[in-house]
Amino acid sequence: MQVSVLASPDWLIIAVVLLTSVAVGFLVKDKVGQQGLAGYFVAGRETRWWLLGTSMVATSFASDTPLAITGWIAKYGIAGNWFWWGQVAATMALTVFFARRWRYAGIITDAEVAELRYGGKPAALLRTIKAALSATILNCVILGWVIAGMTKIAEPFMDWQSLLGPAFYGTLHTFFPDALVFGSFDNTITITLLISVTLTYSAMGGIRAVMITDLLQFALAMSMAVILAFMAVQYVGGLEGLWQQLEILYPAVDQAIDDGGPIFLNHERISAFIPSFDSQILGNLGIPFSAFVLTLGFLWWTNGNVDGSGYTQQRMYSAKDGTQAERGVLWFAIAHFAMRTWPWVLVGVAALVVYPRHEVNELAQEFTQCLNDSGSCRVEVQACLDNRYRCDIQGFSLLVRVDELAPALGDSSPSAMTYFIEDRERGYPALMKQILPVGLLGLALASLMAAFMSTVSTQINWSASYVVNDIYLRYLDRGASDQRIVFVSRLATVFIALFGVYVAAHIKSIGAMWELYAGLMAGLGLPHLLRWFWWRATAWTEIAGMLTGLVLALANYFVGQHWGFSESQMSIFPAAMATHPIHVISWTSVIACCVSIAATLMSRPVEDEQLAEFVRRVRPMGFWRGLNDGYTADRNLVESLLYWLLGIVGIYSALFGVGFLLRLELAVGAGLLVIAVASLSAMVVGLNRFDRHRAFE
Repeated sequence: MQVSVLASPDWLIIAVVLLTSVAVGFLVKDKVGQQGLAGYFVAGRETRWWLLGTSMVATSFASDTPLAITGWIAKYGIAGNWFWWGQVAATMALTVFFARRWRYAGIITDAEVAELRYGGKPAALLRTIKAALSATILNCVILGWVIAGMTKIAEPFMDWQSLLGPAFYGTLHTFFPDALVFGSFDNTITITLLISVTLTYSAMGGIRAVMITDLLQFALAMSMAVILAFMAVQYVGGLEGLWQQLEILYPAVDQAIDDGGPIFLNHERISAFIPSFDSQILGNLGIPFSAFVLTLGFLWWTNGNVDGSGYTQQRMYSAKDGTQAERGVLWFAIAHFAMRTWPWVLVGVAALVVYPRHEVNELAQEFTQCLNDSGSCRVEVQACLDNRYRCDIQGFSLLVRVDELAPALGDSSPSAMTYFIEDRERGYPALMKQILPVGLLGLALASLMAAFMSTVSTQINWSASYVVNDIYLRYLDRGASDQRIVFVSRLATVFIALFGVYVAAHIKSIGAMWELYAGLMAGLGLPHLLRWFWWRATAWTEIAGMLTGLVLALANYFVGQHWGFSESQMSIFPAAMATHPIHVISWTSVIACCVSIAATLMSRPVEDEQLAEFVRRVRPMGFWRGLNDGYTADRNLVESLLYWLLGIVGIYSALFGVGFLLRLELAVGAGLLVIAVASLSAMVVGLNRFDRHRAFE
């Protein structure tokens, strides 16, 4: 019988990884204490490109990321990754247009730039609203998402009752507050331990400890992702065997036998890099062509993160100078898209071969029948239900139990329903459990724990920076000493972590929370661009866009949750306007853009003195009524657009070049890699040629 409980070497490896993270926090805490606010939240502005770029990559690699990609591949095929591949244009815009500006600004948070750019009471209001929303709503949404992903990873492995003993385990369960339980109590112990470790090194060492641990955690996480991908491919017979078995298990629609059951994605759509938009073709991306075009051509620049606002800008503030910030973001783009994609994709495809979808769905039906009729249970099925940590049935790890109420019929009351369904995201940890030996299994699990801690540590430090810099120092104690600032920063870190975890434990629908997030971000893309390129933008430009997006998102959420939409509608917009969530976000963006422009034209322009100081400090490109005539720009707008386009071509060529090689289409893959090297080399040479302002920084 297969025993999924971790062996002693696995536990030892996990313990070493956790203790190393804690040690980093204590090693740098004294230096942080001497540098005050800048030391705690921007690492004294001494960071080199390779560290800040790697820290960005590590933070964007949460524990839920490989799980999400595994699920997308099963549902949409490899083309499902366009949900994040579509951000290449935004990331290259951040590299070319904004990375240096953020570093030149010399600020602590993106909310602070409001007063630097606009000045006056509206700017102070904007700064406060942004800080409060970022430290609460956005922080809790992201923490809820990554915690949900970590519970799926930990569930098959972390048998705390066996490790702690039934008596002690039962005592802990009795006294642990129900309000902080994440699904099962085993998951709760795991999350509590990881949050405690993360909070310790984050509170002690600030952003410096976060970035150093990010470097270690990213090296571990990517190494294990590559090892798992290699072993998964070898497990199914190499790359050639992988694609051959995929073709056999998932035949074309006209080859499939219609047995009345579900028909799954065929092998052609699973392996395709470009989605199909024909609704008659099984396996299209699930969006109409218009929505795909909007994703690539509209949503990337109407999203509030287009200029790097958020946790990524904190890394740019930490850079030694503008050059290091720019190079760091470029390294992030290459590692994020071209390097990190394919290990996860290979595991996702291998999971479809090792755990064929029709077999897993049949297994779900068998377990459901066993729940409802114990007399029909096989011994092996009952054993899995009794103890999930000791289950012999391959594929059980991909099943999730659902308990819900069936709709009432006539005068009857709703009845309880319990059944099992397939959760393809669980294919990633299931493969880990099945193919990795003792030692490597512990290392792989530790690597995903490290990815989780990397994201959480950034979230709580980033959120605490708003509390301290934009609220405490802005309104409560402007003359605080460095020692007091560090003390308050550590308290804020603890408070933000506890608040975020508490709220995350009560989030019932992560998707609903992301709708609020998407609505808020949809209203900020254009205002964020305008503040860097156009003198006429005002604080009301951003306030109007932000509030419009938030109001529309809240209206959509409350109507959908409490009253529901008609059968022909999926949002507050008429059915003719929105047939997909991307349409909803796009209309929100359009309305927010119009309101922002109207608010701009109706509000009083920013004083010339304020604009002149902003221009002198950040040296923006764009249209500034001659206020930028007194300096030589790093590069002009036309040259920057050229480097932006070269970067987009280079990243996509590298991304798909590797993909075609792995699909054994060697000539196409090699050709694309040549284009990638040429494009990125030309871009780097061009960026360096205009690097003339180190003395200014």
